[in-house]
Amino acid sequence: MSSKFKFFILAVFTLTFGFSNVDADQQWRFITLSDWHSAEKYIHVRGDDYGSREKAVKEDIAAAKMLKDNYGGEFVFIPGDSNGGHWDTKRFRNNYSPNLSPEETVLKAGHYCYEGMLNAFAKGGYDKIIMAVGDHEMGDNPWPAGSMVSKLQPEFREAFAKEFNYDENGEFIYDKPIGDAPSRPLGTKYQDTSFAYQHKNVLFITVDQFHQENPNKRIGGEGSVTGTVTGRHLDWLKNVLSEANKDSSIKHIIVQGHLPVIYPVRKVNSSGMMMDDNSDNPFWKVLREYGVDLYFAGEVHSNTVTKDSGSDLVQLVSRGNFFTNLLTADITDDVIDINLYENPNRSVLEGSYSKAGRLIIDKSEGETEFKGEGMLDFMDPDARLFYFDFEELSNLHKRPIFGLRDRNIRGIKTTTETIPNKGEFGVQYDAVQANVSLAETGSGKAGKFTEKSRMACYGMGPLQDEHAVSYSVRVKTESPEKMVLINTGSIWGNNVRDFMNLNLNQGLVQVEVSKSSSLFARSERLNDNNWHHIAAVMPKDGCKLSEVVVYVDGEKCQTKLKGSDTKLSFNQAVRLSFGGLGYSKKAFDSLNVTPFVGMMDDISLWTRPLSPAEVSGMAE
Repeated sequence: MSSKFKFFILAVFTLTFGFSNVDADQQWRFITLSDWHSAEKYIHVRGDDYGSREKAVKEDIAAAKMLKDNYGGEFVFIPGDSNGGHWDTKRFRNNYSPNLSPEETVLKAGHYCYEGMLNAFAKGGYDKIIMAVGDHEMGDNPWPAGSMVSKLQPEFREAFAKEFNYDENGEFIYDKPIGDAPSRPLGTKYQDTSFAYQHKNVLFITVDQFHQENPNKRIGGEGSVTGTVTGRHLDWLKNVLSEANKDSSIKHIIVQGHLPVIYPVRKVNSSGMMMDDNSDNPFWKVLREYGVDLYFAGEVHSNTVTKDSGSDLVQLVSRGNFFTNLLTADITDDVIDINLYENPNRSVLEGSYSKAGRLIIDKSEGETEFKGEGMLDFMDPDARLFYFDFEELSNLHKRPIFGLRDRNIRGIKTTTETIPNKGEFGVQYDAVQANVSLAETGSGKAGKFTEKSRMACYGMGPLQDEHAVSYSVRVKTESPEKMVLINTGSIWGNNVRDFMNLNLNQGLVQVEVSKSSSLFARSERLNDNNWHHIAAVMPKDGCKLSEVVVYVDGEKCQTKLKGSDTKLSFNQAVRLSFGGLGYSKKAFDSLNVTPFVGMMDDISLWTRPLSPAEVSGMAE
């Protein structure tokens, strides 16, 4: 049994008894609800007239009151995404406000949406919400150049800021300077949505990361909008942080933005947008340079904690979807103590929350100490993220997969028994399965697959953009068919591209990236009913298909390209599957692969290149 698997079983004990409590006489608390996603109903609410949304609004108020009564918090911190936000579409305008212009429609919908949300939280006991804009506040990604949603970015931003950041007299709420620095980037389009605010001993900085230069100009993969902070916006951030470092009353600096920066992160049903260039982004370099303690993000509807490789800066990406997750943050001069609570019920008034993780940042001894447990344990981006050794089965009762909704995979319903992921991504990526049996091999167990076997992860990723990945697996088969071993086909859309599948085709290793482009290993055929180790390695980010390195039984193989060479870049909307096409769209049936028949073991995936020595060691 791996240490990761044992750790999960012991989590309840350690979460309860692992750390000493922060001194309650000094501490204060706020709570975090990333990606709340429940405010769209309020576009139809007029003050206290809830209309047809009365039941849902009253449930929000009751849920907020339940949180306030049980978990407290002086305010709610939301790193973006409160609503749906598709207020630019003709369909929405025709149904909602047929007599208004597109600009007027966004402003009207935003007014009622955000006013209603703020009123519901206030009636539940929270009269302050500090919120960053997310992609849904900006109309939702993508933003094609020249499209209506691109042209309406000023109105989406105005509608949000007017309700959240201005008072009833039209005064900006967070207007107190930080030292000699203005609290917001005056003179920029972000002056109403980026701001700094000191609450007691913490400086909170909220950053609008949705950069647009021209609505008709494509500047990134999402269209006319991309995730970055530049120019005078970035200069303002530097100035605020420089002033904060001079102020002895500021004991911690916490920044929130919607987009994760450090890759990879866990994802559940998300478009998965991230900051450009990840930790090489100038925004992140500034946070690192000026000693920011903690960066909160959302977007991906899952929980991941990562420490910056070059500083003490911590990224905490979390979910709050419909109140099903929340973070409590207890603050003293020396300690930031964060606890994660989960409630799997869509209606959180049913059932109860359980503690699922804890993160402590402790400065009391001079050098900062970090402790993480459960779902707030630190994730090592360089570690093996997926590892299935088939030594035992678990089940959804002992190791629930948060957000799991669909257990049907290509016509077969998976069971409540799961195959535990012992890699760094952990329980959220346990594989649901059907008809995969565990067979003795003489040195342990392996998974036995038939044509009716199904095995897939419900969590999304980690493939994204041009980031390098490496696969490793042991196989034993005598089938001559073209069989998929590791599948990364998209779960959204119908384009059969932007993936990298590992197949065994007539006994030869095949790396397939489209219907017309593949890389074949020049080796002996492996369908000889003996065990073989296979690895496929991208040697760098954005490499070409021809550069992928294939190993068989620890030895590097010569390869042959079939079809056109292509630079590898991935659709992030993937749920990994093994031995079949899993959750991928039906369009991927055109690849003409069959389910794997035989045995597999030690299925592994990394988001970095493996070295020849690492591959050789696994093949022994």
